[in-house]
Amino acid sequence: MDLFNRPVIEFATKNVVTVGEKEKVLNAMKIMVNLDIRRLPIIRGDKLVGVITMLDILDAIYSWISDKTTEGSLYSDIYMKNVIEIGTRSVISARPETPVAEVISLFLRHNFGSMPIVDEAGRLVGIFTEWDVLKLASQLDFPHRVRDVMTRIIYVLTPYSTVMDVLEGITIYKFRRYPIVDENGKVVAMLHAKDVLKYFADDETIEKIKQGAGEEVVNNYVINIAKSPIFLAKPDDSVIDVIKKMLEYDVGGVPVVNEEGTAVIGMVTEKTLMLLFEESAQ
Repeated sequence: MDLFNRPVIEFATKNVVTVGEKEKVLNAMKIMVNLDIRRLPIIRGDKLVGVITMLDILDAIYSWISDKTTEGSLYSDIYMKNVIEIGTRSVISARPETPVAEVISLFLRHNFGSMPIVDEAGRLVGIFTEWDVLKLASQLDFPHRVRDVMTRIIYVLTPYSTVMDVLEGITIYKFRRYPIVDENGKVVAMLHAKDVLKYFADDETIEKIKQGAGEEVVNNYVINIAKSPIFLAKPDDSVIDVIKKMLEYDVGGVPVVNEEGTAVIGMVTEKTLMLLFEESAQ
């Protein structure tokens, strides 16, 4: 489709929020939470030198907590680190004229969620994300149904799952969205990785971490921090309707339930939808 052959800069965010390489991780967390964004390009002067993402931070927190040999504190060792120490330094970027279809292929090939856009001098001029792909897709007319794009690999939680359980799922299994189900398998809440970041960036949580009460923080039940709206899909739902609702609800993943609504049978995510977008771009 012609849309996918157009330059990526046309659809990218151009007023990019960035951080300097010596910015503290805590400040980066606060910026992400306040602006509801998942990543921050790291710059030195006007040049791109890295990217720090929500998942980088949560991975670092999980790794620190899991390391039984550490003698420091989570606050000093992670929160007070410079972002360049936690973020990714080897960043693949695109040029403003790169076609959208090529960027989507890179997303899928490297499991990226965003692509910084730089000019010939290495200056950051924009960023293109999975969310921008969803906005593009909402302009198309896909005939597909949810059953055509959903993944059947599901990671569900219960009201008794802990924050540590979620950190493990995010770091090891790379799941970012979690239906929380009751004893009958019905979805009672939704937890997204951004809810976990909000929890760790909350002033009350930070104070507990400063006081050395990390065990209390990670043993909290996830049901207490699940703030995302519940939006469910069914296998016969229209993909385009689901995409529009994802944008409306500001969620990057939707549980798919059976017709009775009594069991989660799959997930639709930005990543699974991009496979469909790549096919359309051919």
